[in-house]
Amino acid sequence: MLNSIFLTGILWLGISPGDHQSMEESSINDYQQAILESGAQLVEEAVRTCEVHFGKKILLPPQLPSVSFTHQYGRCYDTQGGLDEHLEIHYQHQHKPENEYTIELYPRKNRQQLNYLSFDETELADHNVAKFYKGPINSIQLLAFEKGDWQYLLTAANQASSAISQQELTEIAQSLTHVVDSKDPAYAKWGNLAVNQTKDHYHMDVIDYLYMGRTTKSSELAEEKFKLWLKKGTREFGVYAIVVFNPTTDQFITIRYEEF
Repeated sequence: MLNSIFLTGILWLGISPGDHQSMEESSINDYQQAILESGAQLVEEAVRTCEVHFGKKILLPPQLPSVSFTHQYGRCYDTQGGLDEHLEIHYQHQHKPENEYTIELYPRKNRQQLNYLSFDETELADHNVAKFYKGPINSIQLLAFEKGDWQYLLTAANQASSAISQQELTEIAQSLTHVVDSKDPAYAKWGNLAVNQTKDHYHMDVIDYLYMGRTTKSSELAEEKFKLWLKKGTREFGVYAIVVFNPTTDQFITIRYEEF
């Protein structure tokens, strides 16, 4: 955890919002480049690096906090058998420090003890116990729980303006339980829809597919994001397909695309 705090501190130096949209987009791109040059990876790359290192499948909670982020990145800390070997995934908003969310995964055998923190306990749907800590203002909120081979630490900023709550962190943990315990992941239905709709929209074949996570906007609006790679003849390119649906009724609303 100290590594992530140190890295974040370095990355914030020299970054300021632009006065116009083009300047702001340039600032965001420069910041992302600084993140990657510091040794971080794209989220899916960091997950795959740690899967290879640990020789185990890694599942991230599909639900994300219902706040906006400008950057997401990860890092696999593989210290050759050390106790600090773990995966870290960061979500940040460049100009809103209250919109900060981190996922850390440690192998159970190297779980973080965190005995120095005062936790409240809550029971998840699978009867596992999650431990919640909320520090003073301008510190952190932390939800710790275990699932499968991993200890999960979900950390959010704790500022007066923070919108991420204990309830939302608990819901995020529950979303992982549903994915791990179900035969088909909760997003499988929407993944199939995204693939089929994207094929029809672009009139191209989908040759690769990656689930990026869920964002819950409200009780009536949620989004599942998928990264698809398209090919037809010699032409290839990538697109994000965002499926919008009602999580209460499980009804499809719309789909939108973001090419990259």
